[in-house]
Amino acid sequence: MFSQRNTSLRAGTSPFNVSQQGSQSVQTRRVASVFTPQRKQKTNLNRSTLATSHILEETSNFRVEKYGLPLPVLITEALTYADKTTPISVRTDESGWAWLVGGRKLFIWRYKQAPTGRNVLCKELTLPPSDLAHSADRVCVIANSSDSQTASCVAVSPEGVVRYWSNIAYETSSMEISAELKGEECDTVVNMMPYGCLLATTTSSLVIISFTPGQNTVSCRPLKSQQGMFSGIGRRMSSMIFGGGQGGNSGAPLQAVIAGQFEEDERPFYVLSGTQLNKWVLGDYNMERFLYQIDADRLFRESLAKNVWNKEAIQMTQLTTWLLDMQLTSEGVVLLGAGMDHEAQPVVHFALATIATESSGTPSRLEDFNLLEFSKRYQEENEVELLGYRLVVPGRQDYVYMYSPSYIIMETGNGEPAEELPAPGGRILGAGVCDSTAVFFSVSQGLITISSTQRPDVSILDDTTQELVARADVSQMNASQAQIDQLSMSEDKSSKLKAAFLSACSGNVPKAEEMIEELFPDLEAGGQTTELDVLVTGLSRDLVDDIPTSDPRWAENTRPDMGSSTSSLIIVQQLRDKQRAHEYIINFLKKLNLWDRLHTVRVGDSVMYTRLLLCQHAEQLEAAIVLREMHAEYAVVIDAAIKKVLMSRGFKTKSGLSPHDLFYREVSRIHEMFEALLDYETDVMSSNYTPANIVTVICSVNPVIEGMLHAALQYRQSKADIYQTGPVKEPLPEYVPWTASTGSSGTRTLLVKQLMLSVETGVVECREPEGREALFQQMLGLADCVLDGYMAQLESLRGSPDMAEYAAQLEEQYLQQRHALITPFLEYEQYERAGSLAEKYADFDLLIRICEATGNQDRIQRYQQQFADKGFSDFLFNWYMKEGKQGRLLSQPVPQHGQLHSFLQQDKYGYLKWLNDIDRHDYRAAHETLLNLGRNEEEYLAKKKTLLSLSKLAGLAYGEEDEQLKSNIRDIDEEQELILNQELLPSELLENMNIDMEHMKVFSPVELIQLYICDENTAATESDFKKALDLMQFIDAEDPAVDLEVIRTSIWCRAILRDRASWTHTPTGDPLDSVKDTIFFKTISLAITDGWEPQQFLPDLRSLLSSDQLGDLAANKQLQFLLGTVYELTNNVQ
Repeated sequence: MFSQRNTSLRAGTSPFNVSQQGSQSVQTRRVASVFTPQRKQKTNLNRSTLATSHILEETSNFRVEKYGLPLPVLITEALTYADKTTPISVRTDESGWAWLVGGRKLFIWRYKQAPTGRNVLCKELTLPPSDLAHSADRVCVIANSSDSQTASCVAVSPEGVVRYWSNIAYETSSMEISAELKGEECDTVVNMMPYGCLLATTTSSLVIISFTPGQNTVSCRPLKSQQGMFSGIGRRMSSMIFGGGQGGNSGAPLQAVIAGQFEEDERPFYVLSGTQLNKWVLGDYNMERFLYQIDADRLFRESLAKNVWNKEAIQMTQLTTWLLDMQLTSEGVVLLGAGMDHEAQPVVHFALATIATESSGTPSRLEDFNLLEFSKRYQEENEVELLGYRLVVPGRQDYVYMYSPSYIIMETGNGEPAEELPAPGGRILGAGVCDSTAVFFSVSQGLITISSTQRPDVSILDDTTQELVARADVSQMNASQAQIDQLSMSEDKSSKLKAAFLSACSGNVPKAEEMIEELFPDLEAGGQTTELDVLVTGLSRDLVDDIPTSDPRWAENTRPDMGSSTSSLIIVQQLRDKQRAHEYIINFLKKLNLWDRLHTVRVGDSVMYTRLLLCQHAEQLEAAIVLREMHAEYAVVIDAAIKKVLMSRGFKTKSGLSPHDLFYREVSRIHEMFEALLDYETDVMSSNYTPANIVTVICSVNPVIEGMLHAALQYRQSKADIYQTGPVKEPLPEYVPWTASTGSSGTRTLLVKQLMLSVETGVVECREPEGREALFQQMLGLADCVLDGYMAQLESLRGSPDMAEYAAQLEEQYLQQRHALITPFLEYEQYERAGSLAEKYADFDLLIRICEATGNQDRIQRYQQQFADKGFSDFLFNWYMKEGKQGRLLSQPVPQHGQLHSFLQQDKYGYLKWLNDIDRHDYRAAHETLLNLGRNEEEYLAKKKTLLSLSKLAGLAYGEEDEQLKSNIRDIDEEQELILNQELLPSELLENMNIDMEHMKVFSPVELIQLYICDENTAATESDFKKALDLMQFIDAEDPAVDLEVIRTSIWCRAILRDRASWTHTPTGDPLDSVKDTIFFKTISLAITDGWEPQQFLPDLRSLLSSDQLGDLAANKQLQFLLGTVYELTNNVQ
């Protein structure tokens, strides 16, 4: 039915295929991809040499098995009883040795059966002291080539203390030496035998640890990048040419170090440091050579940009890349890297880059680049986890693995999403390779392997391409039984699905059901992405991109086949035939109960609901039909754009096929027309065209884009019931319609660019009113398409709590874009068009501005009713407050009084609320509002006085007295009395204190007391001190921050100090005559005259004399005598 895609007509290839740039090495030989299957090597070692296979878990996709010998008891106990705060790490070696580090304990054992068949006990050693945590990465076990039961060991502390055991069987056979790291921290130790071990620090410094096996001698020396006068010339020249830096890259953060194979009396090793890959060689006689350094990050960045976003890296200023790990294969160094474009979706893409390192020259390019199916959404809080993945490449190269402590990712490259498995046993402590098998150490299961149950012996590149379905007349959608049988017997499942489809179309539904049951025996509804989703979307895509072989011009470019999705020779009819065929697919899926089993499918770097992807294909058919129908009217721009699209795809017209035939064949890429149209506009604007001609082109491009998008949106809305997702258990993935795709070439980006061009060039240069009107109408349609896409995307995120932060960011972007797109209409007084968009997408700010500009208050009231459930009234009232139009706020019509009253309940609007309460004749509410405002007013005394007076008036106007109202009135009277005391402050005091009487702040009772008795009140009399005593009644006695006795004592101390001389002068006659004119004595007299009892206002004499305020005066005998006399007289008076 559908033709196989002709690779000569397609620009893209599988991310697992060998890239064109990697097809030839430096030596012009074919270099295999890291995923290319190698010929099976014959070996005497088989599974029988290991422990009996023990399957821990098995699914339809993968199998988890135990590996190697059972764990020694010491290891089991160490894992079981380890303190949770103690870091534990494990390393395995291809020699069959493994080691575990926890605290200062090092356990070494063999996990692989020795050739002699004898088992070896687990050895426990003690690591050097350290203030930092030890790690298995800083330990290296060197197998004894003559005795598989013995080994030597090197362990290094983070500070650089090297401990060497010539034989692990004897813990005492160790010696120590310092590596002299000069404050740097050891990161890893790598086996570089026969030259010793390589120590690498976290800042990429390198040290060789040399020793003689079997002897307790060890030495350390740092590596030097140059030996001899001319040794660095070649490297420096290659660095100048290929962008490498200085040798060694010391100081840059270390990512990984791996050793190459020993050959020809030397052994290479590779250091991934910062953004650079360095190659070194160690040789005899302590000789080392630094061969070259290449900017691996630049090469990775360029390939990632091209493979994921189809752009040049230099154009992607927001592209961030990370090099995470590397492994050595027979074809060179394989780098695991990741990257993310901050301008696009926050998705981190992972990829493998191969650099051929066998040649003597400096590599200048990647030999191979494979974009992995695995990707993760980026969040700042999980960046450490995302960048913590490590790489394992088994020797068989059937699969590659990424792992972290929590997950293992198995990449099979069969087009399915990568398998992301939670770490079996809870946590992964380490990984390695043994006998070409990836081995992982689980905290509870020990050594395990993970393999695919689908294609265990087939390389992930070995994709057999089966002949796709035969072609039949789309009007009948039938085929001969022989043709259907031929398809059903194919090994390709997509062919089997198409056979079932043709059987159903031919009327043999039972046969179709039988085929479906065979294809998907255990399929359940509502799961994750399944094979069904992949096959169904592939069937749909193949249909919309089908070749119309009934056209003899196409038949010359394709093999004779059994039918086609279209039998028409006319392009628009071919598209309509495909449209009908697509409807048949939907009916087929529903008829055979497959529709409800569809879930999600991966599209590029995101996941999409399968039904919505099928809807997208139908929308693209609608857009293609409209585009074809508009050709007669806009032939110039459409023809030019189609040529640009075909040029970008690398197509060449042949055998009589027109550009239109080639273009309309691949409907799934119809969106490429948008970018081509804008490119054509750019060409016109950069040429010698008149402004009028440029406006004409813009006015031709706009309706083409709008027509395509409008047709797609209309189909989406009209068929929403058919493609609706239905109830699901988990949140749906984010839905980004193809009409709203992002990125530099995304539809949304291009639409916004076209709108800006229409405003800045089209509207400005257009002189005719009719032309401007047409242009604004086109812009209205385009803006509607942009905003509709945002709404669909935001709606898909509403039920995803995990995406709340991202959804908030997207909504903020939407609000900004909405304002930017509608504002030009308002600026050019296109009020009706601006209002239609603002009303549809609820831009309240612009709706209010439009009504204000047109003076249409009736429209405001209509919006208050229309958007009552969306908070329009509150937004309107806030807008009035922000714009300083409080009068408009208080003049709301009667129907809005209730909403205005609710709005004004907020404390910050109290000054308007009481006015609204008066207007509503709610004097009790006005009284309480004014009372609260008056109590809380602290900035202006006059304002406080006015508010309290108005509150009292409103309370009296209320008329009905109750206990609460009476209490409020009493509170107001007290507040007003306090205000009066502040108003009576002497003018001379206010002048001395620089206090403006007209704008005086509100003082507390304590502050007023201090003002009345302070030294600045130079004219203070007994009346002022009496007022200070009176003010004490306004102080809250329950306030823990206030001590009434201290304040009272302070008042009388100040009174004494006012007449210091009188209290220290020795009287010649009656003692009272010398003090009767003092402030102290007069204040007592005034208080008694007012009816106060002495104990009410006088502090205890001893407390008064012990006050710090009197200072040394308190010890004056004359003062003590006179005060005692006054106190005695006062007590006698009562």
